[in-house]
Amino acid sequence: MIKYADWHCDTASSIYETGEHISDSNTHINLKLLKNFDSPVQIFAVWLRKEYYNDAFNKTVEIINNFKNEIKSNMDSISLVKSYKDIVNNKGRVSAMLSIEGCEALEGSIEKLDMLYDMGVRLATLTWNYKNCVATGVMESNLGGGLTEFGRKAVRHMEDKGIIIDVSHISDEGFYSVAEFTEKPFIASHSNCRSICKAPRNLTDEQIRLIGERKGIIGLNMCQSFLNDSGKASVDDVIKHTEHMLGICGENSICLGCDFDGIPSTPEGMDDVTYIKSLYDRFETEFGKDTAYKVVYGNFIDFIKDKI
Repeated sequence: MIKYADWHCDTASSIYETGEHISDSNTHINLKLLKNFDSPVQIFAVWLRKEYYNDAFNKTVEIINNFKNEIKSNMDSISLVKSYKDIVNNKGRVSAMLSIEGCEALEGSIEKLDMLYDMGVRLATLTWNYKNCVATGVMESNLGGGLTEFGRKAVRHMEDKGIIIDVSHISDEGFYSVAEFTEKPFIASHSNCRSICKAPRNLTDEQIRLIGERKGIIGLNMCQSFLNDSGKASVDDVIKHTEHMLGICGENSICLGCDFDGIPSTPEGMDDVTYIKSLYDRFETEFGKDTAYKVVYGNFIDFIKDKI
């Protein structure tokens, strides 16, 4: 079995909405599927429907608690991890780490950020598609502005606390504001190349280069509409985006951020997380064994060693 680590899935929010269980849910990721990998590491994002924004913190806590109950019911297969050391000591089980997708839950409060950290959140995607108390999302770029005054305070606190900062979904202006007001490496957990696919959710070549120069990470997204302008994509498109990134930011800054259970459709021939095994084989064929290992697992582990 190969090792596997991924920066972003929406499975925790999906099973909250449907009432399914992580053990055997009808989703891209569940525990039965993850058993195909050697001690996999998966970051589970808490994503909120827009109608939850008026009570974002409490709804986020509710989803986290539901997910923790699922972990308790499957302790032989999965464990919540909060540090690199936890992952190292968690051999044989899924290492599940929490993130928030959009900082609506902060509600302008550093204290709520601290509370989420105490619950296990170790990564914060600063925005989803809309403007919030921290920054402007990509679908409201017309509103302008980078990090808000509170957002600048929040990202500094995240760096001090040990919460990884994620710029996927943020506006271009917000991206460069993060680069200006942070000191540590930051990531784009689930974004592709805008020069190949024009979706505004993707990164420009300049942004890809900057993340690489800052020794950050970019997670390859499996959403078809972020892989190909036609909206139909295959593994060949994943390879194109990977090759393009390799030429700009290098092999040490590319990972997986598949966005499973948060995307409407996967590339042709990639029905669920188990197909990462065939993608690994393709990476090995195209780029060599060392690069394949780095993208599918090694770069993730190397990045978080001194971050959490």
